[in-house]
Amino acid sequence: MLNEINISAAQFRKLVTLYSIGSTIIVVPAAITADAHQDAWIAALFGVASGIGLVFLFTSLGKMFPTLTLMEMNEKILGKLFGKIVSAVFVLSNLFISSQVLYYVGNFLTTQILPYTPLTAIHIAFMGVVIVGVRLGIEVIARSAEILFPWFVGLFGLLILPMIPQIKIEHIQPVFEIHPKAFIRAVLTFLSMSSLTYTILLMIFSSHTPDTKKATQSFYIGNIAGGLVMVTLILLGILVLGPYYSQITMFPSYELGRRIDVGNFLQGIEVVIAILWFITLFFKLCIYFYATLLGFANVFHIKDYKLFSFPVALIMITLPLLCIQAFLIKRIGIQKRGFPTAYL
Repeated sequence: MLNEINISAAQFRKLVTLYSIGSTIIVVPAAITADAHQDAWIAALFGVASGIGLVFLFTSLGKMFPTLTLMEMNEKILGKLFGKIVSAVFVLSNLFISSQVLYYVGNFLTTQILPYTPLTAIHIAFMGVVIVGVRLGIEVIARSAEILFPWFVGLFGLLILPMIPQIKIEHIQPVFEIHPKAFIRAVLTFLSMSSLTYTILLMIFSSHTPDTKKATQSFYIGNIAGGLVMVTLILLGILVLGPYYSQITMFPSYELGRRIDVGNFLQGIEVVIAILWFITLFFKLCIYFYATLLGFANVFHIKDYKLFSFPVALIMITLPLLCIQAFLIKRIGIQKRGFPTAYL
């Protein structure tokens, strides 16, 4: 195992909170509202409660092997051969998910803020910061979370408070009208994009958190705090935008920022939600990227995971573009040779 300076339970709590929000703040509100409509916030609450059980499962596993990362646990439990195979699959899945998270950043900026900026340029700029953070180590990432977390809380409050006068209670009525199957599907959607992804955190817990008891508490608190942030955004989106508009708009939480208008003075501060996204997406991508590099180092028996940072980052930058090209060629029938670069 690569021994690095350990992080405190408080730092781990902030990392879990920011990670649990991450790309979920972009994807979940519209997805869960499409299933549960005005009851989406209730489904999100059930998702947060169900996530506590998953956290119990992950923390129990971490306590059984307190000095090992997830990759090392695989070999300990499954044996060297099957453990390596499972670790290799885990690394590849992390690579695809990391590329997806990076694509969320570029897609948002190119559709909402910087429409004439190439997607590749945004990916390179964002990954440049992530590479620096990951090469400096998990301690630096945790300290950055400790510094930026108060800013996240303050900006979140700045987004929520001006929205209160625009709340319409009738938007959440009637309550519990949704069909049970749709409600369960909404809960599972929430879980699949939040708590189920905590497997990646076993690369940090408890190999880098020496105080296992406090780190376990931090895991629970971070999960609940991040979940309540999502519940608040989903509920606020329904109360202000209405269930129909919340499910058809691409970025309902960003649309909330556009609705802020305090005395014709405080307007156009939707950039606040963009900053919230960048903070949480940065830490989520850092953790995924860090776990991917550690996984590569473990599979190929290389001591220094930093050797993989630039090649893996290059794959992450180009992979979304290849997926977009393949999708357009398949769905729209564009010939590969004549593929227009404007789409990239």
